[in-house]
Amino acid sequence: MFCKSGLVAVSPESKTDTAFINTNIMKLSVIIPVYNEISTIEALIEKVLKVDIDKEIIVVDDFSTDGTRELLESKYERNGNLRILYHERNMGKGFAIRTALDHVKGDIVLIQDADLEYDPEEYHKLLDPIINGKTKIVYGSRFYKVSVTRFITSWTVRSLKKHPFEIIYIGNFICIQILNFLVYVLYHAKITDEATCYKVFDRSVMNDINLKCRRFEFCPEFTAKVLKKGYKIYEIPISYTPRENLEGKKITWRDGLWAIYTLIKYRIID
Repeated sequence: MFCKSGLVAVSPESKTDTAFINTNIMKLSVIIPVYNEISTIEALIEKVLKVDIDKEIIVVDDFSTDGTRELLESKYERNGNLRILYHERNMGKGFAIRTALDHVKGDIVLIQDADLEYDPEEYHKLLDPIINGKTKIVYGSRFYKVSVTRFITSWTVRSLKKHPFEIIYIGNFICIQILNFLVYVLYHAKITDEATCYKVFDRSVMNDINLKCRRFEFCPEFTAKVLKKGYKIYEIPISYTPRENLEGKKITWRDGLWAIYTLIKYRIID
């Protein structure tokens, strides 16, 4: 458990119920890149605020045009628990994350999408491996220890119930498996969800890598560069509530191709 008064974590390998207590108080920096998320941003921020963790929340509005920017200004601009940063033109998700990284003050950084596909209530288990000294990087995996057949079937049924001709989930799943395979072949690391939003890492990791991403290639660039530096990626299973393009999902098959290119590119260059 990670609480406001400090860190209290239980090691998964512990054979007793004795808690490991870290007397050093650490702080979490939650980065939320936002672009045209008027239907979800308020609910997402409220969920993050309710998580009982000593944290700062950095929201970067990437020049939203649907009222998101105005909502952030009117409701959260004076909230002392949030820092709102604004781009003066649309720069992309990766650039928004880079903007936020220049302002983080916490010891651990967590990337949170604004679309409610990922649940902030799972922060505690994502932080535990870093708190316990197991790793400096954690990925929340939607596919860890999940049957591929069962996952594809569940996504197909869910998609057909909503929109008979919308099979985007299956395409995304196949693309993610290709990315995972490339990570194994190019970087000799086994992971189950390279494209997950939930990337959590010790802030010191950023001293070793230089990000150049602008759009959705943040994920493969980060993965490639930390693995090349010798970091290990620790995965934790998470829940996932996918949305479709009609509900505002912005990533497309073109971004999948760009992610593949990015993994290959950074195997060759820095």
